[in-house]
Amino acid sequence: MEISVESFINFLDKRNILYEVYGSPKEGYTLASIFEPIPEGFYFYVGSELPSDIKRSLIITGRDVSGDSGENCLIKIDGNPQIIFYEFLDNKFKKKSTGRISKKAVISDKARIGENVQIDDFVIVENCDIDDNVIIKSHCKIYENTKIGSNTIIESGSVIGTEGVAWVWNNDGTKKIRQPQLGGTVIGKDCFLGANTIIVRGSLNENSIIGEDTMMAPGCRIGHGTIVGKSVHFANNVTTGGNTRIGNYCFVGSGAIIRPKIQINESTIVGAGAVVVKNSTKSGMTLVGVPAIEKESSKNPSAMPALKKTN
Repeated sequence: MEISVESFINFLDKRNILYEVYGSPKEGYTLASIFEPIPEGFYFYVGSELPSDIKRSLIITGRDVSGDSGENCLIKIDGNPQIIFYEFLDNKFKKKSTGRISKKAVISDKARIGENVQIDDFVIVENCDIDDNVIIKSHCKIYENTKIGSNTIIESGSVIGTEGVAWVWNNDGTKKIRQPQLGGTVIGKDCFLGANTIIVRGSLNENSIIGEDTMMAPGCRIGHGTIVGKSVHFANNVTTGGNTRIGNYCFVGSGAIIRPKIQINESTIVGAGAVVVKNSTKSGMTLVGVPAIEKESSKNPSAMPALKKTN
């Protein structure tokens, strides 16, 4: 994917971001990750000294970077290079609804579909409420009594509002009696649900709720009646039991498991593979291990964006 220098400069100019160009840029560069450097790539770099393995490339940096740029071209900006890099890519490549509803989708005549909604092949939509500009990719099922907020993206193979399992033994302990789950599901606006996400509906009168601006990587499993706050991040294959409460701005690492009815305070980090079996005690902590223990969070957690600071 090639990026023109002109398009990036135009982006900076439109947002009144101050910058200076060092070196002689070529017309275009290949979009690349700093973890897999290639010659003539387009990167951002946060730090004071440029990596030596980046050659003949366009690098977005802060003002404090030092050292000889060599054959590279640097654009030094006022602001955080990573944020501006992400904003540029989001502006250029963000998925936008086509407004097309596939003839191969099956949609209840009782469903309310907002404006400019994209529903791809082999999606099933029952009696539910879908706001404007939502994208639902192929092979998803959206069960009845589900509400999806505007600008949310649901990737392929996801199941929203399915029924979970709650049961007791009968009096003589010979047979399980299952309680039907009759609640609903609410997905906030501006969410991203990765491929093969499953969200179980509320049990009786309650809803399972995913707060606005929450992002889930592929394979997450959310139990009945769980309430997830706003701007939460779930990495791959996170599983929650029923009726868990996860506060705003939390970051939950890959493969973490949160047992039923656990409450996690806002701005908590749950480490990859952690098994959380008791409530967190206050905001801004880190939970790690099996079973998870609580400890103070690092000021600069590695391998993840900084969490939102709260009062």
